[in-house]
Amino acid sequence: MSKFKPVELEYEDVDGILYPKIQISNDIKDDERPLGKYGQMRFRYLKEHKTLMYREMLINSVLREHCHRVNDEANEVSILIEEQYLKKHPIPKDCGFMDRVRHYNTARSIAEEFVLNDVVYR
Repeated sequence: MSKFKPVELEYEDVDGILYPKIQISNDIKDDERPLGKYGQMRFRYLKEHKTLMYREMLINSVLREHCHRVNDEANEVSILIEEQYLKKHPIPKDCGFMDRVRHYNTARSIAEEFVLNDVVYR
């Protein structure tokens, strides 16, 4: 005799295929909202390099919520760093279009490097 009771699930029919209605996190809004770029990177990092932390968050239903928070923080920090860089290194008025693009790309690269090291992969 087994000590475990069978789990009864509700299913949703999508194009003739039955999918179980499973909630991944504690908040339905977090399940429905897609992860952004940095949230996906954090998810992969945890899964591949911080396995215990990943499993614990998954079991406690806080993984997606955590990845959304990291994504939001990373975007905010990235914007802030880009703005600070552009204030400290303003674009010369006499430069052409491609020089402007290069300047913005430099600001974005610096911000991205900082965000990845200090927010996503911490």
